[in-house]
Order: sequence, then C-alpha cells, then structure tokens
Amino acid sequence: MRGPHPDLRARLDDLGARFDRRWLDSDPLRWPRTFAAPADREVVAVVAALLAYGRVTSIHAAVRAVLDRLGSRPSEALAPSRRPGLASALDGMRHRFTAGVDLAWLLAGVARARDEAGSLGAFVAAHATGPEPLRAGLVAWRRLADATAPTDDPVRRRARRFLLADPEGGAACKRSLLLARWCVRPDDGLDLGLWTQGPLRPRDLLLPLDTHVHRTVRDLGLTRRRAADWRCAVEVTARLAAFDPDDPVRYDFALARPGIAGGCRHRHVPAVCGGCALADACRHGAGPARRGARPTSARRTRGSRRTTPAPARSTRTPAP
Repeated sequence: MRGPHPDLRARLDDLGARFDRRWLDSDPLRWPRTFAAPADREVVAVVAALLAYGRVTSIHAAVRAVLDRLGSRPSEALAPSRRPGLASALDGMRHRFTAGVDLAWLLAGVARARDEAGSLGAFVAAHATGPEPLRAGLVAWRRLADATAPTDDPVRRRARRFLLADPEGGAACKRSLLLARWCVRPDDGLDLGLWTQGPLRPRDLLLPLDTHVHRTVRDLGLTRRRAADWRCAVEVTARLAAFDPDDPVRYDFALARPGIAGGCRHRHVPAVCGGCALADACRHGAGPARRGARPTSARRTRGSRRTTPAPARSTRTPAP
C-alpha cells in the first residue's frame, strides 16, 4: 500500500468544507445541540455517542426514545432523588445489543462521576495524567462504571463491555473517543466545547475508528493496519497530526460523512468517485487502469490461462 498523497491535507480541507455543520442532522451530535444547559448537553452527548452504532435511522430513533424517557432536563434524571428510577424509566428500551438496563447502568456511572467531580468531564480531567492522558481519563471512567451496580450476569457484563469499551483492552473505543471529540474540541457549531477547562486539549484526542472510517483511512494510505483497534487510532492520528498537530481529529466529522451518507463504496465506482474531494488521494479514486492493475481476465493460474474472471477477494476488516 502506498503512503498518503502529497496533497492529502488540501484534499481533507476540501472535504471538511463540503461536509460542515450543514450536515449536522445526519449525525448523532445533533441531539446534544438541541439542549442549552451544559449539564444537559453532557448527559445527552453520552447517550448519543455511546449509542452511535448501527444504521443512522436506528441510532436517531434510539436516542429519541431515551430522551423521551429522561424528560426535558435529562441531567435532572441523574439527581440523587430521581436516580433510583432510571432502570424503570428505561425499561423496555432497546437498541440492538443495548437494553434499557444497560443504559441505566451507564447513566448511574455518569451520575456517580457528577457526585465526585461535578461533571463527567471534570471526573475524566481529574484522571487525565501520564503520557496518554485521554486514555487514563477514560480508563478511570470505565473503572468507576464497573464499580457502579456490579452484576454477575454474563449477558449484562458483555453488553456493558460493548457499550462502554475498556481502553486498557486495546479496542478502538470508537464511541468513547467520539464523545471525547465532541466535548474536548471547542464549540465550532459542530463539537460542543464542554470539557475545555481541564488539562485535555484537542491535541490529546484520537481519531474515532469505526468500520467505515477505518476503510477510508486505509484507502488514503494513512495506515496499513487491518484491525481498527487502539494502536491503529494512535497511528492514524499521528499521521493527521502532521497536517495539524494542535487539532489532528478536526477532520473526523468530514471523514465519517461519505460512509454515513452512503457515498463511498471503498472501490472504484466512476459515478461516485468522480465527484469525491478525495478521489485523487484515494487508492480507488483513479480506477484500476491508472493504478496499473491488469484486467482480471488477463491473470493466469499456474500452468494455464483463466477463461473466467477470478473470484473477488474479501476486503472486509473486523468491526471495531
């Protein structure tokens, strides 16, 4: 795999100009921006980011269902007097692998962080130390959540590990990193700027990697890693830091748009690639002829010439 295109930064800037705040309604980030109070925004951001898996329409439906149950001031549902009713309020709610009881556990952990530090952001910031401050802060949150309403039910334990991934385990932790991006980056009409008072800065963030973004950054030559894990997120972010060391993940919203909008097939499709801002920086954008690949019918097997096209190889990568 070749390295990044020499003009990739300009191409990413073009992509960012195309996919700006006008595309907010296509993203779960739309939900916290509908609230004015920072405390409500933080709680809604946790719900929206941690449920951001699956089809876009399903994500929006799930977040809306949770907010309907939490009420017009979601942060007040985490107050000590109302906290015992979280499980009942969310009972029967489900989004794919996540049940209402799992969300109640998640929000109970957020409530405990608020008790200890005033907000989840302040709690994460208080533990954001060492060479990987963001990772340290997210690990502390996960440990706090584990200590909140522990369970011996193996089904619930698996659901909780999926809902709030453990950064120490090496997973990409895409949704936790997405929440961190929303909250640590300043309010630019997209991201929220909720955690700007602590030690964490945009330079400490890592690119949230889901399947689509992982395929995109591979197509752009930003990594050769086949697994969308924490190490891959570190590597890709370091490559992006060459373009903007103080804010390497500022391209994340735009990088995710083609996959969410269904506009990238991760293969050469002339009708799609022709209008893509990343076409000449992508390994698929130029098409097979310009990449120097031989037509499939010209490939040979040992001792004979193929008369039918070779079967396509799978290029799927494991989901994060």
